[in-house]
Amino acid sequence: MKGLQALFKIRETYIGIAATIAFQLIFFSIWMTAYDGISDRANNLTIGLISEDSAVGQEVISGLKESLPFATKEFTSIKKAEKDLDQRHINMIIHIPADFSAQLQAGEEAKIIYSINQANASLAKTMMESVAKQATEEVNHSLYPVQQGEMIKAFSQQFAQLPLEQNTALQVQDTVASTIMGVKDRTVESTIIKTNDVKGFAANFVPLMVIISSFVGAMVMIMQHQQAAEIVQHTVSKWSLFIARQLVNIAVAFILPLLTIGLMHLFTISSNESFFTIYLFQAFMFWAFLCLAQVFVIVFGNLGMVFNICALSLQLVTSGVLVPNAMLSDFYHRVASLLPATYGADGYYTIIFGGSSESLIHNSSSLAIIIAVTLVVATVAVALKRPKMEQKLSATTPQ
Repeated sequence: MKGLQALFKIRETYIGIAATIAFQLIFFSIWMTAYDGISDRANNLTIGLISEDSAVGQEVISGLKESLPFATKEFTSIKKAEKDLDQRHINMIIHIPADFSAQLQAGEEAKIIYSINQANASLAKTMMESVAKQATEEVNHSLYPVQQGEMIKAFSQQFAQLPLEQNTALQVQDTVASTIMGVKDRTVESTIIKTNDVKGFAANFVPLMVIISSFVGAMVMIMQHQQAAEIVQHTVSKWSLFIARQLVNIAVAFILPLLTIGLMHLFTISSNESFFTIYLFQAFMFWAFLCLAQVFVIVFGNLGMVFNICALSLQLVTSGVLVPNAMLSDFYHRVASLLPATYGADGYYTIIFGGSSESLIHNSSSLAIIIAVTLVVATVAVALKRPKMEQKLSATTPQ
């Protein structure tokens, strides 16, 4: 009992209990509200449509455009469609080849080509593969009577050429039988191309793992540095302390990527990007995490850790790793654009799975902006705070 009484005389005991409760409340509130109604926003995902066949293929595209429960975008160039897919502007390409009608008329299996970018949220990839199978079934269902009509037309032409003799009935029966047997219930097959595919199931979780480990590490580091700052703030000027903390942040941010890249090599996570590119991107991402975690504790003190818990949950929800950003509500979609995890996850999709280097440049620029803004806010907060050294002197000066 004495030990229990001693613990409850210390403020940190209550803080620990409050933190546990806060984690539960914050995570449940953010995750449940962010993912509520996800299925109703499936139409925010975009599918690219392109038909190089001007006959039946164009009719198929028109039918899919009306039936698909997603936003659609028609392309006239396959290269432009592939570029948009590579940059994650669209989630899948449905491509009708130029020989589509010719294959059907010849009684052969026509093909629809589906291209799905694997450098995307798990939910989006699963949904697109399901849509590809469903779309093929719908096309087969709609084209079956069309092909029947074509066969009947061909039969009529053959019947008109038959001589009017006693064996006409037998010839008609044979012609009808061969015509019906020539009609297939599946006239179209699907070909699914997975672009930017990577071998190894674990590689799919690298963006999420890097986000979690980097931001949680940044939170813990900033929390410890805040406690250290509170110990020495009576003996060191506020600006010296602030500059020293920034130097430590920069040093750690530019040393940590060596460990990250080393671990990726250790677990055989390969990338087409250069060592220097990955190094700089990871450094900017971790620096942005440190600056974001730091600004809350500088502005709000120890209470800032509550804001960091909120930031952690928000970034996991809105980063686009588990669920595409396009399927989030407008509020969470706007929040995602303000958080570094959104750009970190998108950049790591390019690093791990491949894609356009323009994406890495854009994401690095966004991280640099976040770093600059949070540093400005932190600098202003420090400028407005009264130095602890002056508080100590004023407290000891006799009135």
